[in-house]
Amino acid sequence: MTQIDINGANITPILHAIFDSQMVLVSIAVVLFYFLKDKQALRYALLCLAFFINGYLTYDLIMEYDTNKVYRYIYWAATDILFIAIVAYWALKDKMYMWQSIICQLVVIPAPLLQLFRLVDWHLMDLSYSGYLYRTVLPLVNYATVFLCFAPLIYLFGRNAKKDVSSQPPQDVS
Repeated sequence: MTQIDINGANITPILHAIFDSQMVLVSIAVVLFYFLKDKQALRYALLCLAFFINGYLTYDLIMEYDTNKVYRYIYWAATDILFIAIVAYWALKDKMYMWQSIICQLVVIPAPLLQLFRLVDWHLMDLSYSGYLYRTVLPLVNYATVFLCFAPLIYLFGRNAKKDVSSQPPQDVS
């Protein structure tokens, strides 16, 4: 996408964020759980939205100022660790579903490990072992994190279906 300036401000990262499929899905989850009044699921979706927005808004800045190609990996790994820490803390304080938090932590933990592996492999040792992993695992982690926003729907539908079955009177089989 070409650079789009409005009054001297580059809005290209904002347009990328708006039209990115992950941002669209997370935004749908935020709206959906707001109307379903599921505060725990909404909180996780809002956290994902905030971290995706942060990523889009800081990406160009980090790439521009990190000429050594070292600090970007530390920053992104720290961001992932902060995300995991918030999710774990919220689960302990019953502000998020515990099962969703555990799955999220298991899904996201490869991201900071891969960022640090990339730093050592690619930039400090001048090797290329992490190239394919980096290009395949990180997008999978991001999409799994996004799809985990919708996991409470499965729980909600399952609970409602179970409630509907148990509220019906028994059928006469004779």
